Amino acid sequence: MRKQIYKATYFLNKGCLRPLLIALLWLPAILYGRPIETFYGPVEVEEPVLLELIDAPSFQRLKLVHQYGVAYYTTHKEEYNRYDHSLGVFALLRLKGASMEEQIAGLLHDVSHTAFSHVGDWIFGKENQDGDYQGTIHALCIEKTGLGAILEKYGFQIDQIIPEEDLFPALENSLPNLCADRIDYNIQGAYYQGFITREEAISIFQDLQFIQGRWVSQLPDLMKKLTRSSLFMTQDCWGSPTNYVLSRWFADAILKGIEIKLISFEELHFGTDQPIWDKLMQSTDPFIAYQMKRILDSHTYISIGDFSNADFIIKSRFRGIDPWILVGENCVRLTSLDSSLAEEYENIKERVNKGWPVQILSD
Repeated sequence: MRKQIYKATYFLNKGCLRPLLIALLWLPAILYGRPIETFYGPVEVEEPVLLELIDAPSFQRLKLVHQYGVAYYTTHKEEYNRYDHSLGVFALLRLKGASMEEQIAGLLHDVSHTAFSHVGDWIFGKENQDGDYQGTIHALCIEKTGLGAILEKYGFQIDQIIPEEDLFPALENSLPNLCADRIDYNIQGAYYQGFITREEAISIFQDLQFIQGRWVSQLPDLMKKLTRSSLFMTQDCWGSPTNYVLSRWFADAILKGIEIKLISFEELHFGTDQPIWDKLMQSTDPFIAYQMKRILDSHTYISIGDFSNADFIIKSRFRGIDPWILVGENCVRLTSLDSSLAEEYENIKERVNKGWPVQILSD
């Protein structure tokens, strides 16, 4: 607090009114900061910009947007949402020494997700592309929901906190590298899928360090569990052919709902999962009713067969991780330490890149 008062006095003597006002805005939170609960434990936060962003309705909305979209209602019913994920990313960046701009970028990196998370990619034609739909509307969403006004109040601009690799390599980094975003959804995903215990999740979190532009671990055995979880989720959830087909069917149901004015684009972009799901489930529109029936009983409508009788081939993204491991004074890829894991990794990567043959079954 003393440091902030000195800073305010300096600004006053220099006649810098705006910086003085910003400094004064920070004083209440310095006095009344509070712990923010995250998957990794409470994180002390005293900066008012962070507290106001966390308390903002558009950030709190993420509690009701499931991490895995439509899969929550069909194949992967974890109580894991975009709010938990965003705070997990923020906690990692904060406790590992990231700048305030990168902490804010991590905290807000998912606020532009539509309801049902990446189903928005299927609605707007961005499925399995390098850039997802939420990224194209991120800055606009921050501005429209009032988060931009909070940032400006404390001297930050929206273009300072865009979650891009060239700005914030600890937050975003290309596969197979780890990044704060990828670390959290793999740790929490691995925990909810039973690949690791809560204690192991915390151990991974505490061990990881961002050194010379990359995340590094000294726990190869736990990293193997995390990597195998990422391979499982690539085949079974994120990149699974079933998830692809169900996301397509569900996106079509939403688009029909928008066409008949059952759902609005505003609700899709700034609403939450359950109200839209309920509207679609209760709809008497024949097309929507048929799509929802197929989504809830998918095993009777689709089959993952062989290429000779496939109706179409699904090409999804391979999201397997291959972390850097510190061995002595050198960093090496995890797969270079375990030939069995390396073979498993390459087999699944090849399978995903080759595509999944899907056959549509008749009613």
